[in-house]
Amino acid sequence: MEAKVIIVTEVKSNKSENNVWMVAITGEEQGQAYCKSPYKAMRFAFMLKKQTGFHIEDASLKALSEEIAKVKAASAESEAEKPAEQEVQPEEKPKKQRKPRKKAEPKVVSMAPEAPQDLIAFL
Repeated sequence: MEAKVIIVTEVKSNKSENNVWMVAITGEEQGQAYCKSPYKAMRFAFMLKKQTGFHIEDASLKALSEEIAKVKAASAESEAEKPAEQEVQPEEKPKKQRKPRKKAEPKVVSMAPEAPQDLIAFL
């Protein structure tokens, strides 16, 4: 009996001209899923691996990682090719200045004890 493995292949979509990624378990037809991007297919394959405990085929992982690298390179190229649009920077408003606090008059505190003024000296 052959061990079940998670495979990921690129297939032609019936609804459009784009290719999609099929994630399936060998020997099971109900375990198939279709993903639009290779990144999503890899995430789904690892989620399936965690749920089922089956291994992902090495060739599938290699093909997915190469395709993800191509997509990242293409997106980085397209970002570099875009003309540098002048970014509209909002006008910076000067910060509001707080009004200074009115300083309270300092209290004079002496360290010498005060003599009571209402005492009368008796002889």
